[in-house]
Amino acid sequence: MPSPSAALTPTKRNLIVAAWIVAGIVAGLQAWGGLSRPLPDRLSDMQVYLGAVGDLWGGGSLYDFAAQNGAAPFTYPPFAGLVFAVLHWVPFTPMAVIWEICTFAVVVGIAVVVARRAEITFLDRRVLAPLLALVLFASAPISSNFRFGQISVFLVAAVLVDALQLASPRWRGIATGIAGAIKLTPMVFVPYYWFSGQRRTAIVSTITFVVCSGLGWLVLPGDSVRFWFTEIWDVNRVGNIATGGNQSLNGAMLRWGLPEGARTAAAVIGLIVVAVALYRASLAYRQNRLLLAAVTVGAAGLVLSPVSWTHHQVWLVLGALLVVGASRALMIGWSVLVLLVMIVPVTSLGSALGDEVVLGNARLWLAVALAAVVPAILRPAGNGTAPPAGRSGGSGHPSAVQEGASTLPQRRTGAGPARTRDRGVLP
Repeated sequence: MPSPSAALTPTKRNLIVAAWIVAGIVAGLQAWGGLSRPLPDRLSDMQVYLGAVGDLWGGGSLYDFAAQNGAAPFTYPPFAGLVFAVLHWVPFTPMAVIWEICTFAVVVGIAVVVARRAEITFLDRRVLAPLLALVLFASAPISSNFRFGQISVFLVAAVLVDALQLASPRWRGIATGIAGAIKLTPMVFVPYYWFSGQRRTAIVSTITFVVCSGLGWLVLPGDSVRFWFTEIWDVNRVGNIATGGNQSLNGAMLRWGLPEGARTAAAVIGLIVVAVALYRASLAYRQNRLLLAAVTVGAAGLVLSPVSWTHHQVWLVLGALLVVGASRALMIGWSVLVLLVMIVPVTSLGSALGDEVVLGNARLWLAVALAAVVPAILRPAGNGTAPPAGRSGGSGHPSAVQEGASTLPQRRTGAGPARTRDRGVLP
């Protein structure tokens, strides 16, 4: 792996430029696809955000808004309404353009940061970043974020700030807490922080969540009572959650027509998947495999959540960058498989081909695999992990294990400390 400061050959430089250009073109097409839809369907989720806070400024409730296009009502906690409230004063058309530009910028940021922390070693990070941006822009989750004007990719980026330890230890956890107060699912990362030894991050995340949610109670007491005691329990108000777009375990159970008792049992299975994922993510953290840990927990959240729409599934695309075996062919095959599942409209193909079990739930099975199976049974290559704690990785940032470093056992061999960090997820 060339160092970040290694000189670029003309061929590699041209490849990087070409990849960024193609990524920009794909992003532009996705953004135009969202902006050119008929007005009632144009960035429909963003219209819900704006419409709900419009009612709020008019003295109404966030949860009484109903979009003219039949889109789902406002489903986020009251704190999210406070965050969106400042958007009310921007006219819809410029706000829509600004939203698409911000989505583009956040995806590029994710690509650059994640490329630096990726486990695969056969691509220069400077080449990998535009290629990752390209596949992200082409993927179904990012396409849905552009199409609906969704906030999901912003929340993933916020969690990555903490999970990849981009923030200094003093501030780590704040981004996750804010994301969780806007949409509850990011809070699945708090037990991961705790069990992996990142206790300060877990505590800061929880305190931030409580403070932000408390602000919602202080400013919007009526909506807070309504959300936390009524609306949060009515998952059906977000739309038809039995469609193929909902790739949670609950969604699959609904599509299969299973009775409520069976769906309750499925919820128990989801909890087991989360427990396994937390254990595996904690081990990955102790091996300094921060991206693996983040994707593992993110995938588990998709399995457990009652609703996991396509725009929530950004974590699964990032799973293409994980090392799952000792051979390059296996790693490439895994990456190709993940990208096919996340780019090809597999749920539509499942319906067309009458395959509602495998293809129709392909992204659910991928989430289960990332959370509880892969790469637990496929050990990574010896050079596939991040450098040992205390050294710098390819990104130029210090390696990640800090909060729990003092509790990690280190075997010493004749070659020096911490050589066992090249092992797989399971000891």
